[in-house]
Amino acid sequence: MAEEKNEHEPMTPETAADIAEGGAPFCVPVPEDIAELRAALAQCREELAEAKNAYLRAHADFDNFRKRMRAERDQEFARGSDRVLSDLLPVVDDFERALAAVNEASTVESLRQGNELIFRHLLRLLEKYGVIPMEVEGKPFDPMYHDAELRMPTTAYPEHTVIGQIQRGYLKNGDAFRHAKVAVAVKPESAGNE
Repeated sequence: MAEEKNEHEPMTPETAADIAEGGAPFCVPVPEDIAELRAALAQCREELAEAKNAYLRAHADFDNFRKRMRAERDQEFARGSDRVLSDLLPVVDDFERALAAVNEASTVESLRQGNELIFRHLLRLLEKYGVIPMEVEGKPFDPMYHDAELRMPTTAYPEHTVIGQIQRGYLKNGDAFRHAKVAVAVKPESAGNE
């Protein structure tokens, strides 16, 4: 009488070699037929290849999306720059007219008035884009808006007060667009400390 095979028998080296050759993990129940095992392995490999292809397509799609967004951002920036440049052209025209009007008969006063008109035109243009000059003199020094270029010993102003402007600062929508370069009052050193 033939011996019946026990399902819980210890694995023999031959059985382990068969499983290793097919690539199936040991935790998966071993099919009765090696053909079934190879078919399951082939199906797993096919599914893995499909998943890998789907991943590569998604990665390529995302990379293309990122490149498209970068290109659109650059185009939008260029369009915004074009609007500003277009708005600056009338100021250039004003300068051309002012230079053409300068002759020997021009007075300093007429040149000053022409420059003031152009300056006001530029300030209006900046204001159109939300950029306005800062008013800093007499205000407390604030590193969020000011760069201290000079420290001026004085008793005429409270310490850390802006007492002079070296370069005008500008605000854009309430935030510092360009910091003002300022002179700041400091307490004078006493003669005994020198």
